[in-house]
Amino acid sequence: MIRKININNFGIYNGFTWDSIRDSGNTLIPLKKVNIFYGRNYSGKTTLSRILRGIETKSISDKYERPDFELTLEGGVLINYTNFQQNNLLIRCFNEDFIKENLKFFIDHETDIIPFAIIGQNTGIEKQIEEIRNLLGSNEEGIETLLYSDLKQRKVDQEVVSSELTKLKGNLNTQLANKATVGADSIKKNYATYGDINYNITKLSKEIGDIANVQLLDLEKKDQCEKLLKEDEKADVSELEVIDCEIETIHSKVKELVMKEILGSDKIQELLENATLNRWAQEGYDLHKDDRDCKCSFCGNSISSERWVALDKHFDEETAKLKKDLLIVASLIENKNTQLSGKKNSISSDLFYSELQTKASSAIDAVKLSLDGVIVELEEYANLIDTRLQSLLRNADFSKTVNISCIQELNSKVSLLNDLIKDNNTLTSKLKDRKENAQKDLRYYEINNFIETINYSGQQALILEKEADLREKERVFIELEEEIRSKESSIDELGRRLNDEEEGANRVNHYLTNYFGHGHLKLQAIKEEKSATKKIRFNIVRNNSIAYHLSEGEISLISFCYFMAKLDDIHTLGSKPIILIDDPISSLDANHIFYLYSVINSELFVKNRFDQIFISTHNLDFLKYLKRLDLSSLQVNKNDRMEHFIINRIGEKSTISLMPSYLKDYVTEFNFLFDQIYKCANAEIVNDENHHLFYNFGNNARKFLEALLFYKYPSRIENQTNNANSKRLLKYFGNDNQAAILTDRVNNELSHLEEIFDRGMQPIDIPEMKKVAQFILDRIEDKDSEQYEALLESIGVSRPAPLALANTGLA
Repeated sequence: MIRKININNFGIYNGFTWDSIRDSGNTLIPLKKVNIFYGRNYSGKTTLSRILRGIETKSISDKYERPDFELTLEGGVLINYTNFQQNNLLIRCFNEDFIKENLKFFIDHETDIIPFAIIGQNTGIEKQIEEIRNLLGSNEEGIETLLYSDLKQRKVDQEVVSSELTKLKGNLNTQLANKATVGADSIKKNYATYGDINYNITKLSKEIGDIANVQLLDLEKKDQCEKLLKEDEKADVSELEVIDCEIETIHSKVKELVMKEILGSDKIQELLENATLNRWAQEGYDLHKDDRDCKCSFCGNSISSERWVALDKHFDEETAKLKKDLLIVASLIENKNTQLSGKKNSISSDLFYSELQTKASSAIDAVKLSLDGVIVELEEYANLIDTRLQSLLRNADFSKTVNISCIQELNSKVSLLNDLIKDNNTLTSKLKDRKENAQKDLRYYEINNFIETINYSGQQALILEKEADLREKERVFIELEEEIRSKESSIDELGRRLNDEEEGANRVNHYLTNYFGHGHLKLQAIKEEKSATKKIRFNIVRNNSIAYHLSEGEISLISFCYFMAKLDDIHTLGSKPIILIDDPISSLDANHIFYLYSVINSELFVKNRFDQIFISTHNLDFLKYLKRLDLSSLQVNKNDRMEHFIINRIGEKSTISLMPSYLKDYVTEFNFLFDQIYKCANAEIVNDENHHLFYNFGNNARKFLEALLFYKYPSRIENQTNNANSKRLLKYFGNDNQAAILTDRVNNELSHLEEIFDRGMQPIDIPEMKKVAQFILDRIEDKDSEQYEALLESIGVSRPAPLALANTGLA
């Protein structure tokens, strides 16, 4: 029996695991002898059936992208997408694929219905079959004889050699893996020596093949390579940029500003003669010029307007501009000095390889010395600027000459240092290549020692010898197997001549007539002789004419009767297959649904003709009948007889769970609709798993209220048939605003889009739906509390006892 079905990826199933199916006590519920699945149309029933159909036919459509499923059988045996074509399960699956493959006439009238045979009688043919079987012997497991025994022994011989070969390859592969990646002395773990952190067994195998063409190291060269690897690789050193201090520009500006004369006879003489006093007055002027009514903070006296006029003339615009220009040049000099000071610490001899460090140290010291000379030169200009700032109103002589040579000397030293940097960086690139070559040479040296140590060539020779032995044993096995298959084919061919396809058609007609009363529809076996070969084909006839125009219901009936009759064909009769019946009641009325249930019950259950059965449906009436199945003939523990499941599709994803009690125990749409309204009213959050409650709320509420109120008010309301439902709603809920909202929303807007199509383009109003759902529940409870409690019980909801009753201890 199949116990679990995991569907990681198949059609609309994604990530489904059977271990998620548990009861209220968190106990895993496996598949049982009888498994009933309920699900709405497009929920995933047929997709599930196609997994078992694929295992039956050993073929799955290539339209499924990356199919991934796993069936767990009794005893833990697994069947999945990688091995399903080798399974030995006897499965008979009825679904739309079965119909398309066997009854193509329904789709294309130019094609035939595939015939099948029921065992007939022919003494001569039986004798020929017996003679061939005497040559073949018995194929019963454990007691094989003759050719089957020879085949089994040759298979054993083949498996022994295969096992020995696998062991030889495994031992060698383990040694290679240890050397490549696993062991402490592996090439991968010692990548610093052998140069490949991503080394693997594939690379090792390739380099073993290449080693005959490699010049191997001797001990002296091996020692040289190892010493080379110990030299640390240094990062490239950045070259210094050529330095431009703009010293000629600075010289020109400083000279101009130091010698600049401040003209005018309106200067205050005592300030001109005393630079310190002038600076003090300047600071006071700048501090108080915007507040001329203030008093002097030094003497406490007011400053007269005449004195302010004198100060304005003394500290005029020309003086202010000179000060600003001096400060700008002073800032420029300071920035240049800062840049030059930074360059002194930007490079160190430690960045160079040891063979260049002495030269680098000397070159760096020379650059630093030249930098100090330029900084001193700039500081002289800074001092001249500072002196003029101390005495803005007095110009001075300027005798300093511009020193271009200090800049030229500095750049000459920088150029020499950059040459050393280039040499150093060139060493880096060469060192990298030399190290890589050294690592490769050391790797081949190590590989050569390894293959000599493990006798690699000897192991390979033994493997080749075993492979040749295995090929020979496989050839002998295949020849014998082909001989056996040929004899079996002869038996099948003789069996087809012995079998009676016409009886297969009669069996279909038996079901059509005896169970469904369709004597006017028949399956007819037509014999055709072509090139001395007899061919049988089936036709569907109505009143002795081919029935081209069949209704959907007739197609469903004929298809199912064909399936039931085919369970008696030569490939199935006498065995107990796993049977899957997927939604067989398409387009059938209530009577035919009952008759179809009767066929399943009397032919499959009463006669105990299956090892395990799966039945799926979307029809609640059919589900109700399935509750009556006769399980008395099933030889299985009571707890392992039957289980009910429900298939739900949420968005683009289907899942399987235990069937709720309101479906399993009551099986009415009325209970189901009440459950949906109850869940809508009590949903705490809205997510992908329960969004359908709100999306379907309008239709669910309308259908529930129609059923509830029609049985409560079966008479015409106020002698009207039009708008009767609205009248019943008003009568049941009362003439208040809430009833008016409920009537309008449920009967019109929430369950229809006609003439209000724009609502279909807007998100649904979830808060309003929760409010309406709760209003419906409250009114049912208010109107008839006993009925409300019974409805809750039918969907498995326990209602808490009233507080007053609970306090009495009687609850």
